[in-house]
Amino acid sequence: MSRKPTATEKRVLLSGVSWQQFETLLDELGRDRTTRMTYDRGKLEMMTPLEEHDRCARLIESLILVLGDELRSKVYSLGSILLTRSDIGRAIQPESCYYFDQEVRVRNKAELDMNQTPPPDLVVDVAIEKGKMDRFSIYGSMEVPEIWRYTTVTGEDVLKGNLQILQFRGDRYTEVSNSVQFPMLPSARVLEFLEQSDSLGLAQALVVLRDWMRKHL
Repeated sequence: MSRKPTATEKRVLLSGVSWQQFETLLDELGRDRTTRMTYDRGKLEMMTPLEEHDRCARLIESLILVLGDELRSKVYSLGSILLTRSDIGRAIQPESCYYFDQEVRVRNKAELDMNQTPPPDLVVDVAIEKGKMDRFSIYGSMEVPEIWRYTTVTGEDVLKGNLQILQFRGDRYTEVSNSVQFPMLPSARVLEFLEQSDSLGLAQALVVLRDWMRKHL
């Protein structure tokens, strides 16, 4: 019996796409589009995420919301919104982005203009397959202060990936051991939470996480 091929993310890379053409494409796809967009000065990558991709993002969001609750911090999640800077011809769409203790009003729920709005305090970027665009450079041009970059593979090991916590320092991102937003939180604890979500179930993993937080506050 032949083995079922492993599902992969669908990626399309186009060159010579003007900003006006990019905006026209966004209008045509509409606000409810599922395709993730990355645009960098004429180059456009379109990616259709797998269910595993979104599962990782949802679990990490559960962790962030619980951490915020334990710290009595207001967490505003804008989900997978497209961050844009038309003045330099760049746009990028993380899995999720967050503001802490500052609410940002969004006119267009699908896009956030970085020329009119401060950058998110934290973005989560999940990669099952490596794309061809320099995502860190784009985030840096928008001065996003912190990125959680989770890289993994499809299948049963999707929650056994690697997490990098990156801080924007000067003109580049530097990997650090602990989050700025959650100083008590090392990247290893995020990975432990993901594994526990798989082995114990999400509800029990959140209970364990809360207990861990209360011991470290």
